[in-house]
Amino acid sequence: MKILVLTDEVWNDTLYPNNVLTNWLQGFPAVIANIYLAGGAPDNTCCQTYYQITDGMMIKSLFTKTTAGQTFRLPENKRQETLPSADSYPDDEGRVLTLIKNKLPMESLRLVREGIWLLGHYDITGLKDFVAGFQPDVIFSLRYASLKVLRFERLLLSLSKKPMFVFTGDDEYTLAQLSFSPCYWLRRTLIRKALKRNAEHYYKYYTLSEEQSSLYSKIFHIRTGVLSKCGSFETYKKKPVQKPLILVYAGRLYCHRYKTLLAIKEALKVINKNKVHMILNIYSRDKVSKKYLKLLDDNRNSYLHPPVSPAALKQIYYKADIALHVESFDIKNRLLTKYSFSTKIIDCLASSCAVLAICPKSHAGYDYLKKQDSAICVSSLHEIKGTLTKLCKKKSLVQEYQKKAWSCGQRNHQKYSIQQMLLEEMKKAGEFMS
Repeated sequence: MKILVLTDEVWNDTLYPNNVLTNWLQGFPAVIANIYLAGGAPDNTCCQTYYQITDGMMIKSLFTKTTAGQTFRLPENKRQETLPSADSYPDDEGRVLTLIKNKLPMESLRLVREGIWLLGHYDITGLKDFVAGFQPDVIFSLRYASLKVLRFERLLLSLSKKPMFVFTGDDEYTLAQLSFSPCYWLRRTLIRKALKRNAEHYYKYYTLSEEQSSLYSKIFHIRTGVLSKCGSFETYKKKPVQKPLILVYAGRLYCHRYKTLLAIKEALKVINKNKVHMILNIYSRDKVSKKYLKLLDDNRNSYLHPPVSPAALKQIYYKADIALHVESFDIKNRLLTKYSFSTKIIDCLASSCAVLAICPKSHAGYDYLKKQDSAICVSSLHEIKGTLTKLCKKKSLVQEYQKKAWSCGQRNHQKYSIQQMLLEEMKKAGEFMS
């Protein structure tokens, strides 16, 4: 089987450790090629054949007679050392991009970027040759919907005539969002229209949560399903609970997740007033200001560390007691992440730790963990101190949920089962289209 993967970002497991593509496709019985619409050098163990289009190429196509797109191939099992880590632009294009990025608000910038990609000129001949040369059996589009990606999906469908699977971990369509930017709502409206147009041509639309899958099935009247991240759940190893208890959060701080972590730290200040009973270790690649660095890292209750490799994180989890999954409680981010089932949840289930989920009840991740009874679930910031105090006093509860987290992963997230399901679906799609 041959799978042509379309991504909005570079498939680089070093820069994007949460990229689930490698998680799904490593060891998958298929030959894989990747088209990506971004700058940067790929770094993964699944793919060697690439077609790349960047912002700089699209801008250049607007002002010159050149078209956007380049093909390259990497040596097998070797990291790419020669491609730049970001877009490389001639002086004129660099000045244009810098001016746009520095002068425009974020939502306006996104709208201008969409305009560049809609007006720019692809190297259609080169792209056609790339697709024809690879001869894919199916197309798999991993994205958060944008006008540029949706336009490119239509182009690939017309060139290949092959079944298309798409995946999203975010709410791409509903109007249940909060923003006061006219540019946001204009872009959202255009995306909804384009997505509705594309959806009728999708073979299957995958999401991370049952709620979103069911909703999109009703909206688009197409096949939908859940495609969750895989984990390794071979053998459960019971481990003792430490003194003090170690909590670990590994992930992004955006969407105001840092505010939930600050609430945890404030609770720990009270719990640890006379003696340190519990410590929070935070690992994130997000940069924070000096103000929030001081707040998140007080050198007693919580510590903020640089990001670590997946292998190192496994060891950190194994030496900890509780893995944290947190989301924001403010209304804007509640709506934004309502259907987002963080891939970090599977990492938490596989961590050998008990899982503590602190997020709104409406959140898909909370709903899943609560129904599976695989995590200690907290749905209010006011409950944090009481829950942490209980865990300090009742160590048996920590060990109970260590086992429950592992059992949930073993039931629902084994790599072989998920890959087998995806393989069978893709084979059916090929038979359906032939």
